[in-house]
Amino acid sequence: MSRLIVLSNRVKMPDNNPMAGGLAVALHDVLIENPSIWMGWNGKILDPCVDGFNDCATNAFSSSKPPTLASADADGQRANPKVTYITTALTTKQYQHFYCGFANNVLWPLLHEQANLISQAPQDYAGYQAVNRLFARQLKKVIEPDDVIWVHDYHFLSVAHYCRQLGINNRIGFFLHIPFAPLAFWQQLNQSPELIEHLAHYDVLGTQTQQDKTNAIAVFQHYLNGRFLQHSPLNESYNSQDFTPFNRFAGVQLTLNLDLCATHCLAINAYPIGVNVAKIQQQITRSSSHLPSQTVKHPQQKNVIKPAAQQIIAVDRIDYSKGLLERFSAYRYFLQQYPLYQNQLKLLQIACPSRLDLPVYRRLYDNVKQTVRGINQQFLPNGEQMPTFKTDDCSAHHKANDFINNWQAITYSEKVLNHKALMKAFWHSDIGWVNSLKDGMNLVAKEYIAAQNPENPGVLMLSRYAGAAEQMQAAVIIDPHQPKSIIHGLKTALEMPLAQRKERYQALLQGLQQDNLHAWQQDFLDDLYDVKSHHTTKECPATV
Repeated sequence: MSRLIVLSNRVKMPDNNPMAGGLAVALHDVLIENPSIWMGWNGKILDPCVDGFNDCATNAFSSSKPPTLASADADGQRANPKVTYITTALTTKQYQHFYCGFANNVLWPLLHEQANLISQAPQDYAGYQAVNRLFARQLKKVIEPDDVIWVHDYHFLSVAHYCRQLGINNRIGFFLHIPFAPLAFWQQLNQSPELIEHLAHYDVLGTQTQQDKTNAIAVFQHYLNGRFLQHSPLNESYNSQDFTPFNRFAGVQLTLNLDLCATHCLAINAYPIGVNVAKIQQQITRSSSHLPSQTVKHPQQKNVIKPAAQQIIAVDRIDYSKGLLERFSAYRYFLQQYPLYQNQLKLLQIACPSRLDLPVYRRLYDNVKQTVRGINQQFLPNGEQMPTFKTDDCSAHHKANDFINNWQAITYSEKVLNHKALMKAFWHSDIGWVNSLKDGMNLVAKEYIAAQNPENPGVLMLSRYAGAAEQMQAAVIIDPHQPKSIIHGLKTALEMPLAQRKERYQALLQGLQQDNLHAWQQDFLDDLYDVKSHHTTKECPATV
């Protein structure tokens, strides 16, 4: 029987720890009912001097299955006993050069259009390629003839290339969870020609948005111009015979002559990732009846505006792509411009630190905390003392009574909530604020809408630069680079009458239900499993 083998940088093991990040949540739901293998890094870093190895060839992989009667994890999910988890630790050098170095100091800023933040050591690219080869070798060890491989995200652009070198002719798909940058950014990286050639060895390449797909096609057109089998020149319209549409969403198939294969077909399309709307609504329905009555958002008359005492929620990893400092700056200006909201309006910022080994992230982390403290000090009510700064003072819905009575401008928490508790926090919040400077999709925006009370829904403020904005135009769209845009959007969201909030909510919910998590999974896997479009020929060498 055909298995689905998923490769991602991190693997969510069946345990009691909450899932952090859209990729982990999405893959957990994809694998929950399928016979499959989930492969990746286990999050551990080993010292080769102590643990006895110092190169990729000797990395030890461990294989495990959850117990047949596995208990539910922190997010209420039961592990699927049909899933095999295959993981390995990274050595200190692998972590420094592969993960910190090329993946997050080079590819992450490049793909988020922040080329000025690229920092590359000479060994980083070699380390990146070595870890990609490492996982290709492990795939070779476990793969069976009918298996299909689904590789996720920017950590593994080159895995398919090494799989083909090892003689793996199985279908291999790649999905990029972050933006696919325009050609101008790829041209600033010396390794781009080789990376794009490696990426071409996948059978299906998926992006989050139509714009990302357009960028990808232009980049392949530029770097692989001499590899196309058609005789006519490529053009910017993508309507010539060089690009063959393969489904109703105007995906394209590129027929290429690659070094490892005389004829190879690469399909490129957009597969916008969604959320499990039914699951989120079920969580909210089960918990809402147990919530204290004073915290429930009661329905209002259609044209009545909410009072100033409202709650805004923002949930972000502390990353320069998320626009945290821009959010805080605009929020400060808003409170200055509209003093009515002082001592009443609350911003709950759940911020998860990450990659603190990298100097740019450490600086951002320190700036975020300093900025929050400064704003809270500036708007401290007369006669009150500045409360002690805490990083874990957020409960499931943050005790809404205390939220109003003990006012501070920003309530800041670094505590990672499990999925159910986070959905409760969304349900309790009048505004969900996504301020990304650049984002592949941003599932927080979609989860916020899915978690709302249909009788009295909150309002989504969404950055135009988040991938979700392509689908969620009924949100209040803002430009995080323009403080006036944010202030106007915030005022609009706070004063939006019930009838308009319901109308926007229904439009957004309908889109979420249509393009949900299952549709994302099914659309991608339908194309990946489609044998009719598998044009890789037997001329590919068994080994190179």
